[in-house]
Amino acid sequence: MAPPKSQGKRQASRAKGPVYWGTVIFAALAIGMVFALPTVLVIGMGLLPTFAALLVDVHPRKYAAWSVGLLNSAGLLPYLGDLWVTGHNLDGAFEVLSNVVAWLVIYSAAGAGWLIYMAMPTLGSVIIDIRSNGRIRRLKAEKQALIEEWGEAVAGDSTDG
Repeated sequence: MAPPKSQGKRQASRAKGPVYWGTVIFAALAIGMVFALPTVLVIGMGLLPTFAALLVDVHPRKYAAWSVGLLNSAGLLPYLGDLWVTGHNLDGAFEVLSNVVAWLVIYSAAGAGWLIYMAMPTLGSVIIDIRSNGRIRRLKAEKQALIEEWGEAVAGDSTDG
């Protein structure tokens, strides 16, 4: 049986996905360079950790890039706001880019994104372990209550009461 036409189109669009997104990003940068050069400069330099995370993250869903990118963007936003409020010009962009505190805030936020990305598997396993142990204790208590109510016959061959 042949796949429906919509599935074939979807698979074809997945095949050219990176090329398509690369074209879209290039077009956005070109338009941004013409109309919003100061913003593009600050975003380009400020989001370098996010671009690095995109390159090194091998997972298809790009969890590291999401974590780093969102926090990196959060660190960058106040300085973009300052750029837009104080006059959107190259002097303002160079003022943001030469501000050491701005670099510290922006890249520290990206570092926090990396820390969250690296800590989540461990934290998730701890939470699952705590929930599993609680469930085991609850089931053992229910088993003991059944044994007390119905006698040892309901316990079966198991002796781990």
